[in-house]
Amino acid sequence: MNSATPLAIQVQSVTKSFLGQRALDDIDFEVARGEVHGLVGKNGAGKSTFMKILSGAQPPDSGQIIVGGTAFKALNPAEGRAAGIAIVYQNPELHLDLSVAANIFLGAEPRKGFGVLDDKAMAARATELLARLGLDLPVNKRLGDLDIADRQQVAIAKAVREKAHVLLLDEPTAALNKAQAEFLFRLIRDLARQGMAIVYVSHHLDEVLAISDRITVLRNGRKVAVVEGKSADKDGLISMIVGRTLDAVETHRTPRSRTDPFLIMESVSSPGGLDNVSLEVAKGEIVGVTGLIGGGANALAAVIGGLDHRDLSGRMTLGGEPYAPRAVREAIARGVLFIPEDMRGRGLVMGLSIAKNISLAALRSLSKLGWLKLAKETGVATEMSERLDLNPRVPSREVRFLSGGNQRKALLGRAIFADGRLFVLEEPTQGVDVESQRQIHDHLRSLADKGATVVFVSTDLEELIALADRILVLRAGRIEQELSPAGLDPQQLLAAIQTQSARSVN
Repeated sequence: MNSATPLAIQVQSVTKSFLGQRALDDIDFEVARGEVHGLVGKNGAGKSTFMKILSGAQPPDSGQIIVGGTAFKALNPAEGRAAGIAIVYQNPELHLDLSVAANIFLGAEPRKGFGVLDDKAMAARATELLARLGLDLPVNKRLGDLDIADRQQVAIAKAVREKAHVLLLDEPTAALNKAQAEFLFRLIRDLARQGMAIVYVSHHLDEVLAISDRITVLRNGRKVAVVEGKSADKDGLISMIVGRTLDAVETHRTPRSRTDPFLIMESVSSPGGLDNVSLEVAKGEIVGVTGLIGGGANALAAVIGGLDHRDLSGRMTLGGEPYAPRAVREAIARGVLFIPEDMRGRGLVMGLSIAKNISLAALRSLSKLGWLKLAKETGVATEMSERLDLNPRVPSREVRFLSGGNQRKALLGRAIFADGRLFVLEEPTQGVDVESQRQIHDHLRSLADKGATVVFVSTDLEELIALADRILVLRAGRIEQELSPAGLDPQQLLAAIQTQSARSVN
């Protein structure tokens, strides 16, 4: 960064605590105009809290934020927007029932006489703005009908329309495929060249290194380093993030001999997106499932997990017995545990404690004569927190106060405690730091080594290769290819996912 470049935002000595635990400890931070500044750290390192303070969603306990030469002890969301700060979350907080144009101009809609909304002018201005940003989006289309990548683009366009000087991006590529992520990077670089300051938070260190001019590392609520993006490397970042070095290559499981099938699907079709799928998965096997968005990978997980059960055709068996769950609870009763990608909407009960969330799927094992044994529940939660390295290890803490990675660990802890026979996971390490990813992979391997079956959906190419015994590629609701991860590299897997011709690679 050129020392003469004006600062867009500066943070001085910011501190924040929750229930006596220090989340941020005397943080200094600055981003210049036209700079892309990466922010990395383990889950629980303080990144989410810091972003909330920058955007005005939470006040700091002490310190100050200087934006455009004006100092604030704390910002509220309205003051943050007025100061030129915009934040775009992994799942943008927009109005899905409104059009693209209405979302971009929300609160600043062009009007005709007598205050009547001018839809035609709003659509024209939205089209002009999107064209200036190089975005091709249908301005009159309902936002909820667009995919997550398009919604993020709408959120960024809204920030530009609001004349934001500082753009905060929180895990922006977590739900994007490679092509969508590359498009987002081009947009970020264009905005930076126009003078916008961008804070880029991600656990994908390769992306952070590729996009960032400088990178700040947080560990346990403290800033431990600021490094130049051009001179940094992945191994060095990892050691700063975790406080020690990790092995560069994740060890794959020793190949297992195939046993008798545990889950069998015969010509299964579903309104949710499966088309005549037949599949056998053995006891102790880990099967990775992937494909383009809408290709059927998540539809397969929903059918196996008991979420999509209406109007199914075909036949399923589990452990030799017919399997046709009419609800998630019936799947759980058969030992099938589903861990969704949408943790907050379909997984965790955000207002309940860590202990309550972990025990939800197996309350009977903690009850006697209808009364829940609270001490036993707390003990189980404490043990599971230790086992999964869940931070903080406070069973009474509400899960809404946990970082995204620790929330995902809590969901996994629930499934493990319920003693499942078949684990079905969507994006098992999305939004998780490199060390936690390794831990989750190790736990899933351990479960499989003990006889459990694992089916996981992932768009992370390296994860699929490192974790799966087999990789299934779905397209248009059908299993198009079955791949062996042995000798497979991410480029080959990406080509298999994107190819339009059906072929087998073994």
